[in-house]
Amino acid sequence: MDIEKISLERIQTLHPFIREEVKTAYLHINKNILGKGIKMCITQALRTFKEQDELFKKKPKVTNAKGGQSIHNFGLAFDFALFYDRDNNGTFESLSWSLVEDFDKDGMADWLEVAKYLKSIGYTWGGDWKFHDAPHFEKTGYKWRDLLKKHNNKEFITGTTYVNI
Repeated sequence: MDIEKISLERIQTLHPFIREEVKTAYLHINKNILGKGIKMCITQALRTFKEQDELFKKKPKVTNAKGGQSIHNFGLAFDFALFYDRDNNGTFESLSWSLVEDFDKDGMADWLEVAKYLKSIGYTWGGDWKFHDAPHFEKTGYKWRDLLKKHNNKEFITGTTYVNI
């Protein structure tokens, strides 16, 4: 599995306003923050209203947001996980959502290294919320109600379905 290719494809679905910033951050994290044997992977980026509604209906509960009520629906949020090389053979086939594992053995939990960096460049972490959502990051400063209003008013970037922000 080509983790980087998949992640970069998912990043391309994000809002044009944050797309390059997230791509740069993703590459920086994997090259300079996470050590040998661990890689960040983007597991979710833009999510349609329909996909959001399907998640909302799932049991056990995975989201409080219906379609149009998630920053994902506007391409301003993404989720991630960590892939690690369990066997030290150069392949990343094991997935982790652990907040405490330090696979690269640098003295800090890998998940928290990612969270610390993304928060430092202007992203809100779902791990800090009452409804704990550790894989989730969203661009700070945007409210779903404002974005939904723009969407309903068809205030899109010309030739796209991304709201004009």
